Amino acid sequence: MSIYSQSVKSSIIDPVFTSETRCEFRLANRGESYLPTLKIGNLGLQKDAQHNNHYHFGPGAASVISRIQLLDGNEELDALRNVGNWLTFKNTLHTNSQSDNVFRKMVGGDIGWSAGATGELLATDQKVIREGQASSLGTLDLREVFPILNSISHLSTKLFKNLRVVMEYHTDTRALTAAQLPATRVAGLKKTVPLLIVDEIVDDALAASLDAQLKSASWVAVEHDQVAVPQVPGITTAGAVADSAVQSVNLRVNGFIGKTVSRVMISKVYQDLSNYVVDANAAGTDTAMRSLAQYGSKALHKEEFNIRVNGANLLSGRGVTSPAAMAMLTADTWGDLNVCPGAIDESVGLDTKYDLFRTERNGAALQGTGTPPANWVGVNETLPRILEFGGVRNAADTDWTTTPTAQQGTYVGNSSWIGCGIYDRVSDMQLQLTRTGTPTSARTPGTPATDAPSSSVGNFQALNLNIFAEVSKRIDISGGDYKISNA
Repeated sequence: MSIYSQSVKSSIIDPVFTSETRCEFRLANRGESYLPTLKIGNLGLQKDAQHNNHYHFGPGAASVISRIQLLDGNEELDALRNVGNWLTFKNTLHTNSQSDNVFRKMVGGDIGWSAGATGELLATDQKVIREGQASSLGTLDLREVFPILNSISHLSTKLFKNLRVVMEYHTDTRALTAAQLPATRVAGLKKTVPLLIVDEIVDDALAASLDAQLKSASWVAVEHDQVAVPQVPGITTAGAVADSAVQSVNLRVNGFIGKTVSRVMISKVYQDLSNYVVDANAAGTDTAMRSLAQYGSKALHKEEFNIRVNGANLLSGRGVTSPAAMAMLTADTWGDLNVCPGAIDESVGLDTKYDLFRTERNGAALQGTGTPPANWVGVNETLPRILEFGGVRNAADTDWTTTPTAQQGTYVGNSSWIGCGIYDRVSDMQLQLTRTGTPTSARTPGTPATDAPSSSVGNFQALNLNIFAEVSKRIDISGGDYKISNA
């Protein structure tokens, strides 16, 4: 018989404090014990239903969380920073079926694809932000962010006398939602009041048995550090199309010194989030974040990467020197990634399968002459289109008076994570990154331009490298007290 029918009851705990920047839950010290199946429910944003918006594709409703901690008083049991970046990567490690049918429903992200009638991949709808509707809110299983919960049998308030779950929130709307303009899309957004869902052990004999058996536990915590890559010197959007410059940086990472590290994941993110904002129509009245935005990882031009640990390069030669090698190393380290075609490449090649006019998709109504070749990667939201400021039809709508230029789909080149294994105690860590900066492609021949009309997007921009590392930890329990240490 399931323990849930006799020994466990599910309960909902309200926060003791909640605001637009922070939320805290406390598990009362009355001798209770809880299964490690903690969940945050009712998570997300609320907004007037007349002005619908969407959460980010990668983390869904969890995009509201910047940092989350599991505490015993002031003692940190486990924590995760840059929650959205980690969850987006981790969500891509699930099977397509899990992402499409389970995690989208729970968290509200949109990493999961189904096939269209002509074989193209279709992204399905993520959760829509609506006031007072449960379908627009998310549920976050805290075992996804607190690995300690996967390694202990229970949480006893006799041992952990002041259990707290603390969340810090993002306040920048670019970190919260997919659409940014018109202003009605983001004006008035506010955090919901979340709930902590717990499974309390009500069988005293079972709780006592679990207490007696819990002597120690080991797990790999996910810790985060960040280093900055400056803008490529000498390259700006005002430069000539042919301008380019090679940048090589050697960046010391201090966050994991003295710790035993197994696997590492690195995401490459623009420092300026406006680089992820793209116009969605010719009038410029509706703008949105580009695909995974800052929760993805930017593919760089002529990129090379190596990591130096304890005085020796981890990868032989020049390290990884191509998108395929980088993706293969990441998959060998973490497992297969569920990403759409072209997501690991800086760009994909042109073909002539379809010609596109602004109101046409999938070549449904080809008109006129002079349309450029489409850059076909097979995803509806990411379907490469004509730059909407770059083409003008004549009065009869039979031809172009100004020929448009082709544009990449927004998902292209934004799932280029770096993953590798260290499996050693770290005394020194350095990241070695080489890239080539250019003013990016031109809208018209001989004129430098950005690949998003509303911002200065370019492969020369300043970056933050988010380093997530699995760090070995353990807890030892004796005499009603405990000690957490690095293993």
